[in-house]
Amino acid sequence: MTLGTHWGYSYFAMCEAVHQAALPTQCIAVDTWVGDVHAGQYSEEVFQAVRDENKKYSSFSTLLRKTFDAAREDIEDGSIDLLHVDGRHFYDDVKEDYEGWIPKLSDRAVVIFHDTMVFDRDFGVHQYWLEVSAAHPSFNFTHGHGLGVLFPGKVIPSELFDLIKLSKADNGMGITEEFFQLAGSGASERMRSQSAITDLRQELSSERAQRAAEIAMLTAQTEQRAAEIAMLTAQTEQRAAEIAHLNNELLRTRTRPMRAAQKLLQFHALTFLAKISAPISQRRGARFAKSAMKRDPARHIVTRSIGEPNKTDYENVLHCWSIQRAAELDLHTQLVESLKDGPLISVVVPVYNPDPALLREMIESVLAQSYPNWELCVADDCSTNKQVVEILKNYVEKDNRIHVVFRRENGHISQATNSAIDIVRGQFIALLDHDDLLDPDALLWVAKTIREKPSTRIIYTDEDKVRENGSRYDPYFKPDWNRELLYGNNYVSHLGVYHTKLVRDVGGLRVGFEGAQDYDLLLRCIEQIDDTQIVHIPKVLYSWRASPGSTAASNAAKPYAMTAGRNALAEHLARTQGRPVSVEPGPFPFSYRVLWPLENEPLVSIVIPTRDQLKLLQTSVQSILDRTNYSNFEILIIDNNSVETATLSWFAEITVADKRVRVLRDERPFNYSALNNAAVQEARGDIVALVNNDVEVIVDDWLREMVSLAVRPDVGCVGAKLLFPDGRIQHAGVVIGMGGVAGHAHLFYPGEHPGYFGRLVLRQQFTAVTAACLVVRRSLYEEVGGLNEKDLSVAFNDVDFCLKVHEAGYRNIWTPWAQLYHHESASRGSEDTPEKIARFAGEADYMRSRWSTDQYADPAYNINLSLDCQDFSFAPPHWHLRNV
Repeated sequence: MTLGTHWGYSYFAMCEAVHQAALPTQCIAVDTWVGDVHAGQYSEEVFQAVRDENKKYSSFSTLLRKTFDAAREDIEDGSIDLLHVDGRHFYDDVKEDYEGWIPKLSDRAVVIFHDTMVFDRDFGVHQYWLEVSAAHPSFNFTHGHGLGVLFPGKVIPSELFDLIKLSKADNGMGITEEFFQLAGSGASERMRSQSAITDLRQELSSERAQRAAEIAMLTAQTEQRAAEIAMLTAQTEQRAAEIAHLNNELLRTRTRPMRAAQKLLQFHALTFLAKISAPISQRRGARFAKSAMKRDPARHIVTRSIGEPNKTDYENVLHCWSIQRAAELDLHTQLVESLKDGPLISVVVPVYNPDPALLREMIESVLAQSYPNWELCVADDCSTNKQVVEILKNYVEKDNRIHVVFRRENGHISQATNSAIDIVRGQFIALLDHDDLLDPDALLWVAKTIREKPSTRIIYTDEDKVRENGSRYDPYFKPDWNRELLYGNNYVSHLGVYHTKLVRDVGGLRVGFEGAQDYDLLLRCIEQIDDTQIVHIPKVLYSWRASPGSTAASNAAKPYAMTAGRNALAEHLARTQGRPVSVEPGPFPFSYRVLWPLENEPLVSIVIPTRDQLKLLQTSVQSILDRTNYSNFEILIIDNNSVETATLSWFAEITVADKRVRVLRDERPFNYSALNNAAVQEARGDIVALVNNDVEVIVDDWLREMVSLAVRPDVGCVGAKLLFPDGRIQHAGVVIGMGGVAGHAHLFYPGEHPGYFGRLVLRQQFTAVTAACLVVRRSLYEEVGGLNEKDLSVAFNDVDFCLKVHEAGYRNIWTPWAQLYHHESASRGSEDTPEKIARFAGEADYMRSRWSTDQYADPAYNINLSLDCQDFSFAPPHWHLRNV
């Protein structure tokens, strides 16, 4: 949709992109084709020329000769994915044009503003752009007249996500802007290597002394930048012929060739954006899909839309793994030989009337194991299908490692599994369902783990799903042992391997927990061992069959399992805590919320550093006072050299109006770490809450939720779910290693999105959480020495603090049930001066030196997930033996 078409230079560039790419979409141009004081009066020949040009695209292009207001009546709400605002360019006009069309935008809309770099003729687009781009993710093509690209919706199209990361999103020039400036100036031939890009960037940056520091910082945070630029380069070169054709056509048909030449710089960007922001489903007219999010029938939760790998990505990963395996055949053979005396692993399978073909596939996947020292122990639970019985008998004759117990009566899955366990001779038991598949190296990696870590008692692996046609999808790359996440759902699941004695000591599987029997077994087993005896293998070694009626295909297939899982968890907590603990249903099937008891309310000291920023501070403090259902707290406002009269007057008023509020003056130069450390010394509470002056309470039980976790003796820091004012995720846990230091997981996701396998709506351990809202016991704060005020005065001090707490043996927890808005860096501003950039680079260097963050394998993440993206997308495939 284009508002303001005139000769149609920009509009027909997008139409040509739609035509060339055969996109299933509709294009609409709006204009009166009469003219105005801004553009001058049009002659009728303008509209005639546009109408003639539009005949090429008449199958999908519509011209609406109306005012913008009148045209809105023809467009359905939530139907526009790409809006180009190019009407009158005065401030009030562009503001009215955009804001009037907001209801028509879809959740994944991209909005383009023209002339963001024009500062004369009373144009006001640049002024409005500064306002609107500060409120939403954006970037700004700064060449030519400027073209601002805004993402106002809940969902950012995955194809555009990386462009935001590579941009400064302001009037400066990031890699995104720089790339398109080069493309628009015909410099694509010079963009064939990373060194050429670097040379060109230095040429363009010669007038700005701070560019070198900025480039160094960006390079340190984005190790794969060369690959990203290469990808963009390849895409641009593919479009070169299209752009050349379009340019020639425009110059031939237009009466204003100079105007066409000026617009051509924008065509490169517009064509690219039009192609990659194509709709996700077939569209008819302007009745477009209203959401890019879709239901996953396998889990009944919403799957990722931001940074979501396309369906072929995992196929590529699988292909790379197969290549790596083949390339390391010698190492693989050596490993198998070295483990020839390894432990006997008993694969336990309960069977009841499976599809005979799938049963054979399951057994063949065991026979295909590269590790030979296994036995297959099957218990047939009185199957009525005679073909199943015959298949089992035939395989017993085929391989003497296969043993089958034929039960005389049907006892369901728990009793049948126990019957198979009764005949186990192996040191370890691997649980396998009767229609699922093992990777050929599954038991090899298990044996290797047992040899290297002989104290291991429980092993689990990553998993994926397999369709009836044999294709694999939906890989779950799991974190290392994460007790808090386990209390939210059974993320361990498959492949689960248990020490045989441990299973027998707890009595095997329990009748009455069918559907959640594995979860119940796991919970009872972890009560008997230390957390260090639980090992995660970050490899997909198990494929879960998504056949009709299976839990993999639909959680609704086994509704009784939800109750069984909830009962198993409640009983486990009662045993381990010595008292009943309430367990509620979680946010999606097979998920749970533990209501940790809080028998009394310890005093919480809420520490808020500030310097002026009265409006932000008032909002923050008042929201805490008005919307917090936890009564026993004090607020310590650390006044770091406020000078505004209104601020100082409010300090005097609030401390009189509410005795829970104290103001402490600290006149040292800004040092976030030092300010908080000094405040904690003045705190009266046993619990400390570090809170920024730009957060605002959303849910009234935020503090009760966080304190109920922080008082547990094995818990360290507790972090909250922080949202941008527009409802998107700002903080949902910190992953160490992202960008070389640390990054926010699920950044920019919609606030209600469940995230990667539900991780945005479940409590879990993270190595670090942000101090924008962090709760911790005061004794623990002091035990680890507080925040590092010497080396980390501004950035990464919270990450460093959490790492110290983690190193001391405590679990840092993030909870989705403590929710606050966060106006990020509203009071401190951006890292945009040479001094700030140098300081930031020094603090990043400290983190890499102290914690080796650029090599850190975060246990809350997975090596198969990218450290260059914050959306849990795939990393380059890991499999080969040299890296293990």
